[in-house]
Amino acid sequence: MKPSILYIVVGVIIGFGVGAGIFLNMSDVTEITTQAAPLSIDVYPKAENPNPQKHVYTLIAQDAEIEVSPGVTTKVWTYNGTIPAPTLRFNEGDDVTVKFINETPFSHTIHFHGTHDSANDGVFPQILPGEEYTYHFVAEEAGFFMYHCHAFPTTEHVRMGMYGAMIIDPVHHPMEVAREYLFVLSELDPNDALATITEFYPINGYANQYMDNPIKVVKDELARFYVMGIGGVLQSPFHVHSTIFKVWPSGILWNEPYYAQTHLIANGDTAIIEAKWKDPGRYLFHVHGIQEERGSMAILEVLENPSELRTIEKPSNMPGSVSMIEWQEDLLRQLENPQIIEYDDLGSEGIIGTDTPKVQTDKVSIVKNSWNPEITESYAPLAIEILAGTTVTWTNNDGMVHTVTETESKFDSEFIQAGSDWEFKFENEGEYGYFCTLHPWMKGTVIVN
Repeated sequence: MKPSILYIVVGVIIGFGVGAGIFLNMSDVTEITTQAAPLSIDVYPKAENPNPQKHVYTLIAQDAEIEVSPGVTTKVWTYNGTIPAPTLRFNEGDDVTVKFINETPFSHTIHFHGTHDSANDGVFPQILPGEEYTYHFVAEEAGFFMYHCHAFPTTEHVRMGMYGAMIIDPVHHPMEVAREYLFVLSELDPNDALATITEFYPINGYANQYMDNPIKVVKDELARFYVMGIGGVLQSPFHVHSTIFKVWPSGILWNEPYYAQTHLIANGDTAIIEAKWKDPGRYLFHVHGIQEERGSMAILEVLENPSELRTIEKPSNMPGSVSMIEWQEDLLRQLENPQIIEYDDLGSEGIIGTDTPKVQTDKVSIVKNSWNPEITESYAPLAIEILAGTTVTWTNNDGMVHTVTETESKFDSEFIQAGSDWEFKFENEGEYGYFCTLHPWMKGTVIVN
């Protein structure tokens, strides 16, 4: 009688498919391995645009005073005066240029989510007060992306209002005809930009604005929502009443869509959401949780027909669709009523006053809380005197990142993390003014004899 044989086949598929079989005899073991299927590296297909267009935008960093809730005004940092900033929209494969002008006393940048090189990543360099910089990239991916300031501390710059939306439409696989809307979910506190739990959680910069100005859709007509989660602490569970909606996670059109009742949007992420309603009426949409009690509640009105929307809708960049985003941006400007703050001393970093006492030392402290403009002596000492050939050490005793940058770029520490040191050897005589590129009011001087 032949010995009994037990066959165990284990199939494991991981990514590109790996198969393994184990043949088990009672007395011996033989392993059989199948050949793996080839791995496709084209995990995010790029479409060739047969007719790429060139787009040129200008974004200006401007401080402004705006209204964020009825009777509540606050100072914010903006691109072009409003929060959120203007929506940028173009097709995949298009050539995009963004001219950035900094008209504020702080350093700022523009960081675009998506693919680009280091010079256009919006971190290096930091754009100083009064300076300009040009970003340039080809829009490689189709989908919905955010852009925001990436100066440090980045959470503060974003919480203060420096963020916007970027829609990159597909070329070869257009989406269904739809009526389009933009919803940017954010955190805002008029008294403390870095508060853990903020006073407001607005949709598109103004708390509860769509309670008095409902978002109007049409029954049996597809509505497309471009939804972005800015967030600094809380994530955004986006919920729409009286429907189950279709979601492209992370706003990436190559992701497999799925259906949801509530979709969680992470901080710094997006989603493209599509839905229809068959019954006219008034419904709600909002961020589920404490956010709905502090500014994210909104009314969605389903109309019998689109007649009352004809005067405010605009043609979409997506063929056949119509866009309500321009109407939303016009409403936002009316509600926020931005008052731009003008500054006269931009780019004034330089050598500090000649009457400042000079201390003979080779060590300088970046003092605690020097990130605060109210701290007038950001370095200790403010001015030092050394001999040629001396190496000077700066120690960052603040809790924030800083730089030590000579006014004519003769030396630059780049980012000095909290608690870290940076050294520079001075070979030549002269007077060297320096400052922090992230906090340009911080100024110091080295005199070399």
